[in-house]
Amino acid sequence: ERLLFTRDGKAFAAMEGTLSLKTPSLIRRLPALCGVMFCLGAALEYTMCKTGFYNVTAVKEGQKAAARQAEEEEFWMRVKARRETRQAQVTIRSDE
Repeated sequence: ERLLFTRDGKAFAAMEGTLSLKTPSLIRRLPALCGVMFCLGAALEYTMCKTGFYNVTAVKEGQKAAARQAEEEEFWMRVKARRETRQAQVTIRSDE
């Protein structure tokens, strides 16, 4: 056994040989982690589809797009009206 010290100065014995703690191998655990994360993602996706989350989101996005387009059309109508007004003010009328 070796004596190791923590930051606060306390000593503890570190096991050596077959009783020592092995450092975890990421390469060995990675396939299991990927499998678990895939299953969690699939479960989340299934839940979102079954609850209609995507339908609600699509409707809300459609409403936002329609509102944006209506605002844009209104803006261009005001621009066109202003241009026509200015054009009428600038046009020289000849009384012949």
